[in-house]
Amino acid sequence: MAAQGKAPLSAILALLATALLWGSNHAAARAIHDALPLPSLVFWRWAIALALLLPIALPGLLRERSAIGRNAGRIALLGLVGVGLFSVCLYAGAYLSPALEVGLLNATTPIWVLLIATFVGRARPRFAQIAGILIAMLGVTLVLMKGLPTELQGFHFGAGNLASIAAAVLFAVYTYSLGQNPIGISALSLTALTALAGFVLVFCPVYAVFLCLGGQDPFTTGLRVEPVTLAVLYIAAGPTLLGNLFWIYGAARVGAARAGPFLYFSPLATIALSATLLGETIMPIQIAGGAAILAGLWISTRAGSGRPGPEVRQGTPSP
Repeated sequence: MAAQGKAPLSAILALLATALLWGSNHAAARAIHDALPLPSLVFWRWAIALALLLPIALPGLLRERSAIGRNAGRIALLGLVGVGLFSVCLYAGAYLSPALEVGLLNATTPIWVLLIATFVGRARPRFAQIAGILIAMLGVTLVLMKGLPTELQGFHFGAGNLASIAAAVLFAVYTYSLGQNPIGISALSLTALTALAGFVLVFCPVYAVFLCLGGQDPFTTGLRVEPVTLAVLYIAAGPTLLGNLFWIYGAARVGAARAGPFLYFSPLATIALSATLLGETIMPIQIAGGAAILAGLWISTRAGSGRPGPEVRQGTPSP
């Protein structure tokens, strides 16, 4: 059980590192979207990450094999939704939209969890949670506006925005399902197994179809792609592996409720990196939208920490 006193410095640093790594994920993917096809990115990212993660998780997997066997079907389904389909939508968003928009829209996951709990689980949200939802959704609308909202001409809802919102909703479904009926294995084991399920059920088939349709993967055609290789290695080892491990370490020491607010720094990291490294233009209306999203998340999660009302869960790690 996490300590209730002062958070240890190591946990704080780990959680801040998690936010930075996950925030950089969108910017890194956006940086190589013209050089590497999307199926190649999701396949190699998780192939490398699993090669690094599975040996670390193996002792826990062996200890918990009985619980894993009893819940194999659920784990596979969670991996399909929360890793496989989520990752495809997340990176599709990064390939089709500016990184700052992807980071802000993906940060709305807790709001979607609350909406699912309300309409599917028939939970009764508190007034503050409803206010948080409305503020966050106003922020989403502002982020999607590429100019001043003098007319509807300033509103542009692209495929990348749709994919980013779909990613947030998919991970909300995963988070809500897991929160309603916990599997009872360690976070590290669950991360490894759901990643493996997503790899087998989604990434491998998508990559195979891509190659069968004549898709060109620079990693298999002998092209010199050192910058792309470094970017994929960073995404696999940084946001995917270290981000998850840092989150598990920090959340285990301070508790999930106290760890969750650290994730508010993730979209801020995306904005900073997309502006400084990618040269993306940040419009005042998008700054206002980002502030509204973060304010709505803060209000909703604070309200969800008490009763009555559904809890806005942060879920297991979201790369």
